[in-house]
Amino acid sequence: MESIVDQNLGEIFYENFKAIGDTEMIALINKVNNKKISYRELFVASLKTARKLKDLGIKEGDFVGIMSDNRLEYIVPILACFYLRVIIHPTNSSYHLTELKHAYSNSKPKIIFTSNDKIGKVVELQNETDYIKKIINFDDNYLDIIEGGAILESIEKSSDCDRKTTAILTSSGTTGHPKSVALTQGNFKFAMSNFKYPIFSYSSETIIIGMLPFYHIFGLLQIISILYYRVKMVILPKFQPVLFCEIVEEYKVPILSIVPSIADFLAKHPIVDKYNFKSVNDIVCSGGALGYEIQTILEKKFNCAVRQYYGMTETTGLIMACILGKKCKPGSIGTPVPGVEIAVIDAQTNNTLGANKPGEICVKGDLVMKEYLGNPEATRATIDERGFLHTGDIGYFVEEGDFFIVDRLKDLIKYKSFQVSPAELEDVLKSHNEITDAGVIGVPDERAGELPMAFVVKVKNSKISEQNIIDYVAERISVQKHLHGGVRFVDDLPKNSTGKLLRKQLREML
Repeated sequence: MESIVDQNLGEIFYENFKAIGDTEMIALINKVNNKKISYRELFVASLKTARKLKDLGIKEGDFVGIMSDNRLEYIVPILACFYLRVIIHPTNSSYHLTELKHAYSNSKPKIIFTSNDKIGKVVELQNETDYIKKIINFDDNYLDIIEGGAILESIEKSSDCDRKTTAILTSSGTTGHPKSVALTQGNFKFAMSNFKYPIFSYSSETIIIGMLPFYHIFGLLQIISILYYRVKMVILPKFQPVLFCEIVEEYKVPILSIVPSIADFLAKHPIVDKYNFKSVNDIVCSGGALGYEIQTILEKKFNCAVRQYYGMTETTGLIMACILGKKCKPGSIGTPVPGVEIAVIDAQTNNTLGANKPGEICVKGDLVMKEYLGNPEATRATIDERGFLHTGDIGYFVEEGDFFIVDRLKDLIKYKSFQVSPAELEDVLKSHNEITDAGVIGVPDERAGELPMAFVVKVKNSKISEQNIIDYVAERISVQKHLHGGVRFVDDLPKNSTGKLLRKQLREML
């Protein structure tokens, strides 16, 4: 494959698919309905879709939206937009109308791709706005394009696209309203170049599970990278425990890309023991901190490496990773990927800190977003005058170079003169055999400032009491980190699509 440095994304995928030829190498499999699509079929479908978009008057710089769950066809309009240098904007498939309207308020896509189960919301959006020219339904008029449409015969070549926006992704919204993150061709090319050894070990024989939502940076980066590296993916629209385990056993999946909530499932749920996971030799977790206890359980249970990688939408995914073959310290997110500069900065003084001193992790390099679309004030608040993007995460590095995340800058609990990490407390709580999940926040207190309080999901039929949990924590952690605010039992915790705990919603439950 030709170097991606001197090509735009459209050329990269056009030439890559063209080189595969007429072979029926399978690219994607949908586990739910057992449908398959080959690389050749993807290529033809994307060329026909690009031609249709062009015939509809869509041109370079226009926006095209996607609102759908993971499915075989999801990647087709993305590839088509790459060919035409059109900007793609996938959105959360569970959005309500108000959220959808906010997400598209700046990009105003002329075309939106959707599916039968989501089209009602998109039609409502079209009725309440004036920018949607056409809705293309994967289950309806999209089929007319694929079955009878003309093919885009060629694509325009251009080598000056690296600073041009190619995708808009919505930030997680865990700190304020979700923002439209503008990512460039250069951002994605940089990220794709790091989605290989020694961070991931892919070959044409590799099979992975496509379960992370494709509208999320990690899900999107995963699918475009595996298509570039010609890997086979088995798709799940959402996490379904039985189907997940069946895929691992049936396809002998070697690499599991998961989020912390699925790590908890793999570590504790009895259904996992009913399936053959011997093929798994690498577990990679992202989307939130993986606690030491869970990581240790997984390493022993599956007798394989359990690694973490760290990133965010604003940095096109990867910032740091535990690389293959290197033994990272337990709980570490690894070391910076090649080409990335990291600074740990004191949030009060703005001074750069040395080893073992927690501060805000700031990042600089070709992975940093172009801007928050339509929000220059938020862009300036996030990217400083030196070009460092402030992640809002508190972390530190040790002398050996491994980095650790302590917590979100705004999530730290101020108990008297101490800063208490909710993530640390959650790790202790989830190590209890009768606790399946836990979330910790600070509750206001006149004397102490804030008191650590836990929301706990118990194992079914467990008789564990609030005092049992308070005592359990007190036996394992220093006094300022005790659950002075108490414990509340809940059936489940509010999380986003990648399993990240939404502390703001926890506070609203008080």
